[in-house]
Amino acid sequence: MEILYLKKLADFAQKHANARKSLAVWQETTQKANWTKKHDVLIDFPKAKMIKNNRARFEIVHNLYRLIAEIDYESKLVFIRFIGTHNEYDKIDPTTI
Repeated sequence: MEILYLKKLADFAQKHANARKSLAVWQETTQKANWTKKHDVLIDFPKAKMIKNNRARFEIVHNLYRLIAEIDYESKLVFIRFIGTHNEYDKIDPTTI
């Protein structure tokens, strides 16, 4: 899969050093993946939550942070829509961000 807006992850990792390893693992796993449906995402990330509009919520650093990605299965693209703390996540609509 090709990940778009990786700068969001890099900027977040710069500010939150404790997230660097988890984000690197997420990025590597996602780039090696060949997701064709939601179930494929859950095979790689069993704790992910699939949400509306082809979005997935991933737990980063044991759910200290949350990552929202929009997945275009046909084009093999993953768009980073949000990365932030639990409190920041509670203030957004993950289905439209």
